[in-house]
Amino acid sequence: MNQLILPYQKNIKKKFDSFFCDNEKNDQIVENIKNIFDSQNNQIYIWGDKSFGKSHLLYAACNYFGEKNKKCVYLPLSENKKFEPDILDGFDNYDLVCIDNIDLIFQKEDWEYSFFVLINKILDKSKKIIFTSSSSLALNNINLKDFHSRLSSSLIFMINSPNDTTKENILKRVILEKEYNINIDICEYLLKRKDRDIDSLLKIIDKIGNYSLSTNKKIGKNNLSLVIN
Repeated sequence: MNQLILPYQKNIKKKFDSFFCDNEKNDQIVENIKNIFDSQNNQIYIWGDKSFGKSHLLYAACNYFGEKNKKCVYLPLSENKKFEPDILDGFDNYDLVCIDNIDLIFQKEDWEYSFFVLINKILDKSKKIIFTSSSSLALNNINLKDFHSRLSSSLIFMINSPNDTTKENILKRVILEKEYNINIDICEYLLKRKDRDIDSLLKIIDKIGNYSLSTNKKIGKNNLSLVIN
């Protein structure tokens, strides 16, 4: 295989076309990822709050370059307790390495050193690596200074919060991708509620969706109270 994605997500193929950009800065992030193999920069560091689409961008990058016969690997560090730092051995043989939630291993000595070694190997071989994080490097307490220095040499982008139109499109996409038995008009209704951050909205959609699947009931505004009240 030219592409390895961990963990495997059946029937969900993320693409750049389905990443909803509502401003020029987010468009710029997508363009820099697409052009990473034409750039002298070997590293990109993308940070922003949860559920802003960072993981989507990494999946999209793997799919995009996989179709161009590039060897890609995606590693979600939310799963870091399930494996050891030696999982990184050989990652420098991939054309593109995508590391999700790099901030989750900060202040872990063995992980920091292993990533420092990996970045050096990637730079030596002119390979490419993309990191995502929930916060900026300036706010992160990284123990290994050389590792912090390596990360700081990346092209650094902050992914911006989606506006209401984009939030609605994201919710609709999730309903379709996960085949939830939910009326689409619920999305507009939920955006009028108090908890309007995208992470809270996605949790509500998943709660409604799982209920709709377990009960085999179509959920709309008229019976929404069965689930969220």
